[in-house]
Amino acid sequence: MNIEHLYYFIVIADNKSINKAAQKLFISQQHLSRVVIAFEKNLNTQLLERTSSGIELTKDGEIFLRYAEKIVTDYREMQSYFYLKSLPTLEHSEQIQGSCKISFPFFFSLFLNDFIRRINSNYPAVNLTCVENAYNDSAQELYQSPFLHLIINSTLSITEPNLVFYHIGDTAACFCVNKDSPLARKRALNKEDIAHELKTIYPAENSWRSNFDDTHTLFTSSNIYQHLDSVIHNHSICVVPAYIRAGIYAVYPDIILLPYEPMQLTPIYIVHSAKHVLNTAEKAVVRFTSQYIQKISVLDYYPNNSFEK
Repeated sequence: MNIEHLYYFIVIADNKSINKAAQKLFISQQHLSRVVIAFEKNLNTQLLERTSSGIELTKDGEIFLRYAEKIVTDYREMQSYFYLKSLPTLEHSEQIQGSCKISFPFFFSLFLNDFIRRINSNYPAVNLTCVENAYNDSAQELYQSPFLHLIINSTLSITEPNLVFYHIGDTAACFCVNKDSPLARKRALNKEDIAHELKTIYPAENSWRSNFDDTHTLFTSSNIYQHLDSVIHNHSICVVPAYIRAGIYAVYPDIILLPYEPMQLTPIYIVHSAKHVLNTAEKAVVRFTSQYIQKISVLDYYPNNSFEK
């Protein structure tokens, strides 16, 4: 039993078909069937039931799937930890040169100028290109992309074979609320609290948006400043990742962030295509971005008024 075979089982379960899973994995259907038979023989139980429409997991199959997902995810997280640990340090910054293209979620606009200034200071010979996206990249689009991608709220599976994931932190959903709003007196918000509030939303489909209905929507925009301005002027609310709160408080002192209950941490990843071999400059940017995200997550990292719109 190995990690790769556990991943095969996850793909079979996702596709509910050994044939479709084999096509996605670029291996033979016979090989996949042998992997499943070996699992069932090893565990002395039946994991799949063949039906006229494909396959279904048995009760033991569902339990096995949960273990498989945890093992594969933990394995990827372990790989990510030791990879990040091996990346170039700032002590060697003067020796690092090359090009790097990195894509950020639009939330990161609050920090983009500061990020570029700091990374240029630390790695003056690195030619950096930054762009913004709105979380609407599919696994196939990411596989074809030459960029590194900072991703949160992603519906992508960390077990996706065509992508490489580096876990660099975790964040939670918070709501931006005008400090004069009655909501500001609460310690946290739940679904009932926000049901009838005026909201602004993002154009991308993501795991946070799917938790909230789109009723009472004022506008849809991928410009973070438009959302925050609306909180001030229209007393609307919007959801943001907690890790950006220092940037919001520095520019918008009349906004407070309230956690959403039930609170659930969402991983922050840097992702790139599995066919793309990172150069030294890209490895340095991965390490720097990981450290930068950790620092801005600390509320007092930036002094007041250190950001400009």
